[in-house]
Amino acid sequence: MRFDEMKVYISGRITGLDYNTVKRRFGLAEELLASLSLEPVNPLKNGLKRSDEWIDHMCKDIKMLHSCRAIYMLDGWMDSKGATIEYDFAIRTGKIVLFESNIKNTQDSLLRIQNAVHEATGLQLNDYNTKSRKRDKFFARMLFVHHCKAANLELNDIARFINRDNSSMLYILNKYNDEYRFNGYFQSIADKVNEILSRNER
Repeated sequence: MRFDEMKVYISGRITGLDYNTVKRRFGLAEELLASLSLEPVNPLKNGLKRSDEWIDHMCKDIKMLHSCRAIYMLDGWMDSKGATIEYDFAIRTGKIVLFESNIKNTQDSLLRIQNAVHEATGLQLNDYNTKSRKRDKFFARMLFVHHCKAANLELNDIARFINRDNSSMLYILNKYNDEYRFNGYFQSIADKVNEILSRNER
């Protein structure tokens, strides 16, 4: 299974909360996961009525979770009996567990890096996460990978964002150092990205 086809089940507190608030939180989670090229699975869309029994929802939701490779735990999930059951099921069946606060931190880092690369090269992520070998796109890809790694993002995640495998990641990371040392043009772009990211951290 490719990373960009990874199904992620959204888990969080529902019972006892205002339903419109719940719908909004789960909807925002869907949007965030989709923006990361993941396939969100929302239990609010399990086909049952809101008035159906809790146990019926739980059984349907566990079946949905079982078809996913990962689970995304919304903040406050520990206050939910259903979400804690889903978490336990996910752990026991070897799912990848993602937490809302961690993903948001990752997303913030990604946006900063994408914006810096765009400002320095004029290219957006969807311009250089293709198979193109054109020099400007390859350079943008190297800059993105280098700074994602420096921000302590997982290699698997970086690979998914640019549609590459892990061996390609290692090649790109090694190539960055060579290009920076021996290619004045690339060095000037890299320095500009460094300056933009440093400026944004102040």
